[in-house]
Amino acid sequence: MNIPEGTVLARAKREGWTQQIQNAKALVKRDDTATAVTPFQAASASMQQRGERHIGRMAGITERGVEHVEAMDGGGILDRIDAVEKLDKVARRTFGLDTENGTVAS
Repeated sequence: MNIPEGTVLARAKREGWTQQIQNAKALVKRDDTATAVTPFQAASASMQQRGERHIGRMAGITERGVEHVEAMDGGGILDRIDAVEKLDKVARRTFGLDTENGTVAS
């Protein structure tokens, strides 16, 4: 992801990722260097997992939001069109529907 190791380690320290850092350091100290994980790799994996959990949570929110909108009558939807458009934007971003050739569509 081209993030400097120091940046990831600083964030890990700031957010208290001590368990992951200790595990990664323990793995690095092992003699089996072929399977060792660096602290940077451990912190990077943790950030990736947090991102995936966030996407899952946002997907749940947008699903519930769409169900709510579907239950509204036509006039109610029109009265709340700004909120509906925001929900659509979040859903498209969450599900990767707003990208075209790797760039965000406007």
